Amino acid sequence: MESIPTLGPLVLLKGHKQPVNCIAADDKHIYSAANDQLIRVWSLETGYCTSSFQAHQSSVESLILHNGVLFSCDSAGEIKSWDTDKQRVINSFVGHSKRITSFGVDKNDRLFSGSADCSVKLWNVHDGTLKQNFMGHTDYITKLISDINTNTLYSASIDKSVIAWDVETGTKKHVFSGHADWVFCMQHDPEKKIIYTGSRDKTIKLWDTRTGKNFHSLFGHEYAVIRLCLYKNLLYTASWDGRVGVYNLKKLKKMPMFLSGHSGKIRCLQRFDDLLYTGGNDNTIRVWSLKKNKCKAILKGHSSPIRSILTPNKNITLSCAEEPTIVRWPSSHILNIKSTTKFKKLIQKQTEELELNRNHSYDLGSKALTSHTVKIIIDGEAFKVNSKLNMLEACRQVGFDIAALCYHPSLGPVGTCKCCVVGIKNSNSSNFSSACACATDIWDGLEIKTDSPLIRQQLMSALAELRLRQKNRKLVMKMVGNNDTRGNSRLNKYIGIGEKKLRLKQKMEKQNEDYDEEVDSLLEDLIEKVSSKFIDNTNHAIQVDHTKCIDCTRCVKVCTNIQGMNVYSAVATLQDSLMPAFNTRGKFLNESMCIACGQCSLYCPSGAITEVDQTQNIEVILKSRKKLVVVGIAPSCRLTIAELFKLQPGALTTGQCVHLLRLLGFHKVFDVQFTADLTIMEEGTELLHRLTDPKAITPMFTSCCPGWINMVEKQYPKLIPHLSSCKSPQGMFGSIIKNYYAKKVKVAPQDIFCVTIMPCTAKKQELLRPQLRNEKTNIRDVDLTLTVRELGRMIKRRGIELSQLEQRDFDNPLGTSSGSAQLFSATGGVMEAALRSAYWLKTSETFPKLKFQPVRGLEGIKESSLDFDGRQLRIAIVSGGKNIHKFLEPWGTSAFNYDFIEIMACPGGCIGGGGQPRSNQHILPLRIKSCYNREDSKTTRASHENPQIKKLYQEWLKKPYGEKAIQYLHTTYAPFKFASESLKDTKSKYFENNQGLNPKNSLLILFGSQTGTAQKAAEKIAHSITKLNKKVRIMEMNQYEHPINLKNEKLVIFVTSTFWDGSFPENALEFFKQLKNLQPMSLNKLQYCAFGLGSTSYTRFNNAIKLIDAKLRELGAKETMKIALSNREDKNGYASSLNPWIKNFHHILRKNFRRQWK
Repeated sequence: MESIPTLGPLVLLKGHKQPVNCIAADDKHIYSAANDQLIRVWSLETGYCTSSFQAHQSSVESLILHNGVLFSCDSAGEIKSWDTDKQRVINSFVGHSKRITSFGVDKNDRLFSGSADCSVKLWNVHDGTLKQNFMGHTDYITKLISDINTNTLYSASIDKSVIAWDVETGTKKHVFSGHADWVFCMQHDPEKKIIYTGSRDKTIKLWDTRTGKNFHSLFGHEYAVIRLCLYKNLLYTASWDGRVGVYNLKKLKKMPMFLSGHSGKIRCLQRFDDLLYTGGNDNTIRVWSLKKNKCKAILKGHSSPIRSILTPNKNITLSCAEEPTIVRWPSSHILNIKSTTKFKKLIQKQTEELELNRNHSYDLGSKALTSHTVKIIIDGEAFKVNSKLNMLEACRQVGFDIAALCYHPSLGPVGTCKCCVVGIKNSNSSNFSSACACATDIWDGLEIKTDSPLIRQQLMSALAELRLRQKNRKLVMKMVGNNDTRGNSRLNKYIGIGEKKLRLKQKMEKQNEDYDEEVDSLLEDLIEKVSSKFIDNTNHAIQVDHTKCIDCTRCVKVCTNIQGMNVYSAVATLQDSLMPAFNTRGKFLNESMCIACGQCSLYCPSGAITEVDQTQNIEVILKSRKKLVVVGIAPSCRLTIAELFKLQPGALTTGQCVHLLRLLGFHKVFDVQFTADLTIMEEGTELLHRLTDPKAITPMFTSCCPGWINMVEKQYPKLIPHLSSCKSPQGMFGSIIKNYYAKKVKVAPQDIFCVTIMPCTAKKQELLRPQLRNEKTNIRDVDLTLTVRELGRMIKRRGIELSQLEQRDFDNPLGTSSGSAQLFSATGGVMEAALRSAYWLKTSETFPKLKFQPVRGLEGIKESSLDFDGRQLRIAIVSGGKNIHKFLEPWGTSAFNYDFIEIMACPGGCIGGGGQPRSNQHILPLRIKSCYNREDSKTTRASHENPQIKKLYQEWLKKPYGEKAIQYLHTTYAPFKFASESLKDTKSKYFENNQGLNPKNSLLILFGSQTGTAQKAAEKIAHSITKLNKKVRIMEMNQYEHPINLKNEKLVIFVTSTFWDGSFPENALEFFKQLKNLQPMSLNKLQYCAFGLGSTSYTRFNNAIKLIDAKLRELGAKETMKIALSNREDKNGYASSLNPWIKNFHHILRKNFRRQWK
């Protein structure tokens, strides 16, 4: 008996941390996915993983390639198409509510999918729209086949049936019923017009596709038939009995031949040319010759049952199993060679070529790669990654999930928590050294170790330090809160103001010298905060608990860099880490410039900043049953609630959200999209009034966003007359409920408890506005607002299973809405909706551009103009606080020339609201895509077409912008009254004092700061200089026009920290790059001083200021003082060096610059 050769793998593809679910391949790349939600991309030439990307929010179940486009589906029911070169989503196909069990793309570019939700759907591949929804099965779908010749889609199910669907009409052509158990597999012969089906009942049935009748059944297997394959006139069947059946279709009554060899169940079957591959529970793959019906080879390399086999062409054979490894096997054309000697030689040659490619790629390093990729090795595995990534991003991209608390991809590195510690080694070094992954760049040849006893020890030390810091803050809170005098003195000692320093302070005050007043102010601020238990919820929207702070400074970054509000300030750790890492500049939130947008709560990783939680309050109200509790859900909330349960945006339908709210106990469930339509009717009419009345004030700003309203009333009160007088949809919802609905159902307004589900923390503050309550009875229109995150907590506490949710309708009359109302979810949506209805209100005609593309998208500032019935209407759309400030800079000049402006405080609009689920920066495009898909599915597209809106005007309001509408649906605004005028200033007074100053009348301080410490030091220096009656400018290094202009300065002070182990702060890096490009001796007239902030715990101590100092001397600049290098590890921190340095600098100013800068 001829022995069967046993072959091993050509190469093992390792990188996944969990078992591989599926694989796909083209001529250059292999694509794989596992339960880690990533899709990995491997080089076919070398077998190295070149990249990976986050594909889904749940496990990826299957991959297919069609015309160069990769399609993936997940366990939550979503399908995506991918541009594999750019690794971006082309389309998302959202509609299934459960796991995708089968999908494919036919030659007519139609995507078909079957799910565990029992539905079959047909999609347009190019735009992601749903073309047909086939409902008829009673259990999940197992197999789909598309016949483009007859325009028929066949679906098999474990409900024991197969249905033939007419693709054009969505109706059933035939139902194939006859199996006694689940139908597992299906094969179609279009020429003979036969469908073959295999079942758990051990039989194979043959069906006539023209009549739907079963004309023959095949028997022989002892267990379930799970795979079918046609080859010429033979039908090959794979079964759980471990055998492959070979049936002669010309002689149906003849007994089949069985190919045996597997010692367990056969789980997969794949044919290529005249070879048949079978994979089983015995961890092996057998290769069968279809010409001779015998086993050609046994492939051994897996250590677990085989899941999938892939042979896309003669050069590629791949397999995956219930393990993280993918195996590439000898090519199929080699297996067909008859000569054993030649067979072995070719396998050896193929192995050597592959190994040569791998070694060649490794040896050439960066020279063999493009300029955008580098070769790194992580835990012994080689990967190619983008050179612009930091170490943390690179590791995460290829599937190594390194912990990090302070890092967020939208905010950049901080390096304070030290949880992302890894070991790194250069090619020139034999030892690994520790590094903070978020703050370390990558380079070619870098070796990274993610786990070792030393790394684990350092990680535990970092976590212990965080716990100790929080414990000490709670101790301080307790002592000061109890007015314990011993505690106060102990607190003074902790912060560095002991009795000795207090006596020194008194002595220096007598001498009229400056002392560390900043420490005093911070101490007073701390005592004030801890006396109220370190918790600030004074603005009723967000809550700050300093005892939970982990010093990540994310809140400072998002408030400053993204929102541009500068409410939070990083506390300079000049003294001790007992101080919170941030404060609100000595003010409570309700006294500050905070607009309650809640973006800080989105980014806070520790719970130090959260929304003010109202879940317990509403649960008490629901249990009391004393009031009629009504709830309204905002447009964007129904899109994002699914994310809290690891599903994609839009995975829950609107009807399921209604059912969810009813299960929570709400008596009536209404749609805030109804009042969004109402808002458009009022706002559109108001816009027309302002455009046609020469006395009306223009431009008009939208008023839907309470964060934007807060900003106007606090920072831009001159814009109040330009705001639309319309209440927000929440405001109108409450007014309609308490004034119209209450009368309709004959319930007193005080007996109705009105709740809203909102994406926004500022909505919690909005409902407290005096304008949103009845003037006579003082009853609030809206009683309570919950964010999406709060709603998620209620659902989890109640243990509601999302899989049990059914479709339910909203209650009327506030239950009908248009597609325009859905657009309120996204930036530009209010503008688009308003234009549709305003055009109709003026012309009685439909707006010519139903989808107005210039207003769509996630850009922060969008501008356009359009023909509005003969008038050129100039519009703008702005989202995100920093973009708002930038947009309003030219206000009052001819450059600011608009008619209608939509503004949202949060980036992306409501889909990026501060009350939304926490996620990464990639989620907003998915949310906005889901919003547009929902809008497209609406039959009523414009607000004025809503029949319930028409009925409301007929029964109660009479007409838009009429007397009753103005009374109940419009509001007023007023400048915010601060407790003190000084509270209006959120930015440092030194920044404001820059105005009107120049190199001739002031000295300059340039600083680079990553966490705020260096900025505080620079401000302290500036404060001391002003005490000498001298003028000073202060700014970030990157804000300075160009380093070449330093030649016009008389004296410059450079202050910068060194970030992590030698890196520049982000706001100084560009400045230094420009400084390095200057010509030698180009700054020979400049005098300067340099003060650095660093830590001797890092090898490159104060590296940033040393590089700046060396470069300045190279450029000819002269130092007036020796460079100062402060050390955070000193007893009193940076203050140990800063205070003496300031004193010496004052001496130099008095001596050499006595009459300068007065």
